Amino acid sequence: MTSSTERGTSHGRTAAPDSTPVSSTTARKGGGWDAPVRGLLLDIDDTLVDTQAAMRSSCARGAATAWPGEPAEVHEAISAIFYDDPGDFFDRYTRGEFPFAEMRAARYHEACRRLGLSLQGFETFESTYRVAFAGSQELFDDALELLDTAARAGVRIAFVTNSGAEQTEVKLDAVGLRGRGPVVTTDTLGVGKPDPAVFTRAMELIGTPRAETIIVGDTLPTDVQGGLAAGMRVAWLQRVDKPEPRNAGWAIEVDDPRVRIVTTLTDLLPLLTS
Repeated sequence: MTSSTERGTSHGRTAAPDSTPVSSTTARKGGGWDAPVRGLLLDIDDTLVDTQAAMRSSCARGAATAWPGEPAEVHEAISAIFYDDPGDFFDRYTRGEFPFAEMRAARYHEACRRLGLSLQGFETFESTYRVAFAGSQELFDDALELLDTAARAGVRIAFVTNSGAEQTEVKLDAVGLRGRGPVVTTDTLGVGKPDPAVFTRAMELIGTPRAETIIVGDTLPTDVQGGLAAGMRVAWLQRVDKPEPRNAGWAIEVDDPRVRIVTTLTDLLPLLTS
C-alpha cells in the first residue's frame, strides 16, 4: 500500500560528504522550482490519510478475531510484523510478482511463522481487517486546504498510490476524496512507484507537462526516487509529528535540487498561488 510502515522516530540525516542539506524552510537554488505549478501528483498513504495508524489498529483487531485465545501482546505482534513486512511482499506486489490478495495472505502467514503460530485464520483476519480499516480512515488536517487551494488556483490533481484499486477506493470514499482527481494504482499498470510509467500516466490523465508538475509523497524509494526518475520536482513530505512510515528513508540525505523537504502540506500552498 504505500501502505506504509513504521520507521524510527529519529529524524537525523545521514549525508554524503558533499551533500547539501535541504530543509522545509530553505531549499537549494535551481531544480526547476521557478517554473509554475500546473499539476500535483499526490501520494495517498501517510501523505493525505493516516494509513499507518489505520493499518496497525485494524491488523490488531483482525488478529484478535483470528486468534481469540492469544493475549493482546500476540495480536499487537502480528500487527507489527504485518505492517513492517520483513518479507517485502508489498514491494514485490508493486513489481507485479503477486496479486494483491496473495500479497496480503503472505504478510499474515509470515507474521504467524515468526511468532510460532500455525498458518491458519487468514480469512477471519482479513474479514475483520477490511471492516475496521474502512472505519479507521483519517484525513490529515492539512489535506483539504491543499486540495481546495489547488482547485481555486486551477492546479490539476491526480492521486498516485502503490496500493490496490479496491483498497484505494475504500480510503478515498471514507474521507470524501473520491472524484477529486484521477487515480493511478499498482493495479492500473501492473506495477507501482518508482516505475516512471506511473508518474507519466498520471500526468497524461491531468494533461500537465512534466516541468510544471510536482509529485508529493512521504517515501524515498517510491515517491522521491520515482519522481526523480520521471524527471519531476519532488516535495518530500516528512511529518515529524508522526511515526516514520515503513521504508520512508527520512534519515537519508538526498543531494538533488529538484527535491524539497516539507513537514506539512501547508508548506506547498505558496507554490500554488505564486
